[in-house]
Amino acid sequence: MAGRLVRVNLAAGAVTDEGLEEDLVRRFIGGKGLGAHILYGELPAGISPLDSRNLLVFAVGPLTGTLAPGGSRTVVCTKSPLTGLWLDSNCGGRFGSTLRTAGVDVLILEGAAPAPVYVLLTDQGVQVRSAEELWGLGTFETTSRLRELHGAGCSVACIGPAGERQARIASIIADGRAFGRGGAGAVMGSKKVKAVVVARGTGEPRPKDDRLFARAVKEALNEVGIHPDTGGARPRYGTNAILSLIKGAGAYPTCNFLGRDFPGLATLDEEAVRGYFTQNRACLGCPIACSKISRVNEGEYAGAWVEGPEYEDVWSLGAQCGHANVAATIRGEYLCDDCGLDAISAGVAVGFAMECFERGVLNEFEIGFPLPFGGWRAEIKLLEMMGRGEGIGALLSCGVREAARVIGRGSERFAMHVKGLELPAYDPRGAVGMGLAYATSDRGACHLRAWPVGEEILSTKGRYDPLSSEHKAELVKSQQDWFSVVDSCGLCLFSTFALSPDQVADLLYAFTGFEEHGSGDSLMRIGERIYNLTRLFNVREGVSRQEDTLPERLLKEPLAAGPAAGNLPDLEGMLSEYYLVRGWDAEGHPTVTKLRELGLMNHDH
Repeated sequence: MAGRLVRVNLAAGAVTDEGLEEDLVRRFIGGKGLGAHILYGELPAGISPLDSRNLLVFAVGPLTGTLAPGGSRTVVCTKSPLTGLWLDSNCGGRFGSTLRTAGVDVLILEGAAPAPVYVLLTDQGVQVRSAEELWGLGTFETTSRLRELHGAGCSVACIGPAGERQARIASIIADGRAFGRGGAGAVMGSKKVKAVVVARGTGEPRPKDDRLFARAVKEALNEVGIHPDTGGARPRYGTNAILSLIKGAGAYPTCNFLGRDFPGLATLDEEAVRGYFTQNRACLGCPIACSKISRVNEGEYAGAWVEGPEYEDVWSLGAQCGHANVAATIRGEYLCDDCGLDAISAGVAVGFAMECFERGVLNEFEIGFPLPFGGWRAEIKLLEMMGRGEGIGALLSCGVREAARVIGRGSERFAMHVKGLELPAYDPRGAVGMGLAYATSDRGACHLRAWPVGEEILSTKGRYDPLSSEHKAELVKSQQDWFSVVDSCGLCLFSTFALSPDQVADLLYAFTGFEEHGSGDSLMRIGERIYNLTRLFNVREGVSRQEDTLPERLLKEPLAAGPAAGNLPDLEGMLSEYYLVRGWDAEGHPTVTKLRELGLMNHDH
């Protein structure tokens, strides 16, 4: 790695260029791992996420910007304003690769600027510049103006109006792609930072052993190319490649997890979404090209376009709200990206509001218009209000936990979140391992901390029964550790569908030359260290067994029809087994024995 950590004190406008200790890279790799070490060590316990003392950390991994397939990822780490807990958010595209050409591995934004600014990085240095004229603009216009100033080749990570007003589900949009989930955009807005702009520099990441790295890259590219997912379905359908399989297994949620049918659901599949694709788009150097540009050519949303729509957003802005109108989903996802809202959380919030309307908890006067399930025109209106912070939209952009707290009237029962983060597009009643993954994720309900549905439903091996709790604790624990490695080394998770831990170790060791990165087993131990450290962060903020749970609906209301009808996850049983496998106590706290084993005693709370 380049070994540079740059710290920007926004209040003072001061920039400090620090070195990156080799031992930290050996023990935490990069990306998420370094972010966890920094935040746990520097953040005081109990501070508000929107306090100026919170940090916003951009970090790449050793493989970011290299020829490794999927080596394009960057993470943002902070304390989440949505959950009050640990947050790391991951983004592909070219932002991280460009950051590395400027010679920076970690960028820390601390304090808050007195007026709107943007941070400019070049390989000549870092500057803090006024963003007064950009404040109030959407992310696409902001990106366009900054590229006019600093060249078309620069990379821009910015917030929209939602982040400026510190909406708790605000995202950061980097060159059209999102650091979504958890509200990092609100933290950026609280610091009065409109954008981070990185001009492409002259530096390139150089491996420790060029020949060894080239050989590892060649082998990895071959594995990615021949794998049925990364070499076939995903390039053709993007992230929607799994849609039919999840539906067929009864794990595709509809109508705020009520499990209702609606017109068009039967024909909503990957082919229906693919009909809107106009071109493929890949992250820098990636052979998979899972991203798609979609455009609506006719109807009331003619001209609407988006980079996507992704599987999660086809669900959150479609089936979650009781419709299968892909054109409306494309329009809705564009609105979320431009105003800077996390599209998963936004869609879940709309579905929550639709159920509130249906039950009479919210009425037409309070909303401003009727909001039934299936009403995509009303959904688009509500998304616009959420982006602008108007009316009921301002409350919903704070997330469903906060919205339910304010609305009351029993709405807490159908606010679909874990620890404040809205659920994604997998129903744990049809894939019970996902329930344990949501409950124990370090950032709240998340499908990217562990993805047991891949083994429960999508695997051709048929090893795990999706309706059984058996072996799910071991599976979730193992995936959480592994995904922590992936998010620390700078690889895309999709490329690791085709690569084993040992193959990733071949890439990482050839690049860093560190023995600690030399085998799959040693990487898994590092992943376990990182996951325990983020757990320590959350325990310090008050998380215990009581918070490791699921919405009441998923524990007490079985689905009425489909392959998962009548099934409910045995969360308590899985949780006890999970804590045992993790080496945590019965309340979910890492034990002294486990911390000593992982070399984390100096992080002990």
